[in-house]
Amino acid sequence: MLQIQIGPEREADPDDMLGRLTIGWRPGMSEDEAWEVGRGIWKFNADRALSQDEVQIINAGGTVLAVAEITGISKHGDRYALQGELLRGDDRVGRATKSPHLSRNPVTYI
Repeated sequence: MLQIQIGPEREADPDDMLGRLTIGWRPGMSEDEAWEVGRGIWKFNADRALSQDEVQIINAGGTVLAVAEITGISKHGDRYALQGELLRGDDRVGRATKSPHLSRNPVTYI
């Protein structure tokens, strides 16, 4: 499983390659919003990411915000964004992850 930890919400760069206005986590955001801000754009090993079945988007407190099945990636310069199917209503959403994020990098493989 791939795990991506997102920090507090902030304004996205004006030239955000995914067209987002904000990135990061805020209380009350939906699974769809968490997926959209968490799926990219990151530096990671594309082959390794594609070998994972799922991705968990978590906040800095370790709460699972969204879970998605990875179906592909898109390249954006030297970085990537995940493509996938959001697993809406997954019972892990809203709970503490069972796999604490120990890396100082936002992307880790579990």
